Amino acid sequence: MLQSASLVDIVNKTLPYQALGDSLLPVNNNAEFMSHTNALTVTFSYEDKPVAFGSIVKCNERQAYVMLGEIDKKFQDKTVWIEEASVENKHNYVYKITKSVPLIDYSGECHFEQTFRNREEKPVHLHLLDILINKSVGLVDMDISKNITVDFEKYSNFASWRDTVGFVVGDKHLFERITVNRFELLSFASDNSDVTVEDVNVEKLTDVLDYDSNVSIYDREDFLTALLKTGGVSAKVAKENGQVTGYIVNTKDNILQCYGENEKAQKALFSSAAANMNAKVAMYVRKESGPLMDQLSQSAESRVPITRLNTRIIVNTVKFSKVACLNMGLHLF
Repeated sequence: MLQSASLVDIVNKTLPYQALGDSLLPVNNNAEFMSHTNALTVTFSYEDKPVAFGSIVKCNERQAYVMLGEIDKKFQDKTVWIEEASVENKHNYVYKITKSVPLIDYSGECHFEQTFRNREEKPVHLHLLDILINKSVGLVDMDISKNITVDFEKYSNFASWRDTVGFVVGDKHLFERITVNRFELLSFASDNSDVTVEDVNVEKLTDVLDYDSNVSIYDREDFLTALLKTGGVSAKVAKENGQVTGYIVNTKDNILQCYGENEKAQKALFSSAAANMNAKVAMYVRKESGPLMDQLSQSAESRVPITRLNTRIIVNTVKFSKVACLNMGLHLF
């Protein structure tokens, strides 16, 4: 199912696909991210054709991140019944849509019934997210102890994420995807900097993993290992006086994530990575995060607002002061 090129037609406008392109899914025998990571995927098919696809990353027992949850336009306003298909990979679930009707209106029921009644029939988006959440952190105590986060382009299917699936908590931070000329990044190079930048050996990720643990409490060893084994992805670490002060992960067109102790480390990483990147470089940033990122945002050739929604609380376990670029679409930060 995942090898169908028609699946790309469903996900090609999502944040993770914009970040990794054809290296996201196993199409054309590429070295794809999805086959290495521990992210769960769910595919819905109708008449043997994929019509919906979603993926989720479990951060810990109480937090998960939805990479994407996309539905073919023909099924966005449908209520459906599904049955699970047999698959060999326990991380990749496939369901067949057995019946489809126009979206059923339950507004005549009391609010409790609308929200909590267990139904076989559901909107496609709700079916998809219920399965992803249940297979990752579980649906038990969702309203009191667990939180799910999703990012998407502002207003893109916003109503469905909020009203159908229940992502009702907006983030206090404002995010955007910016595209800059790589010469903006190259200009950050300094001959007098005390910071040195080294390539990361994918077989020895100690420096990356150690620094990543300083940015947030989440253990991302499996995620980062999978990301750095993905075709076209490379990484560098910044060091000052022998100590790691940050790292960057990028492709030829995108800076997937960049973290640093200070502006000096972040500038060194940007300029070093840009030396081997294409003319236009995209990245996800938090608005008003500091002078350096404000400078890049103001000089950007394009800016696309990104909406972050949560099911219960705003994520407060990330040290955003160390985050220059977020890994939106692939993880929480």
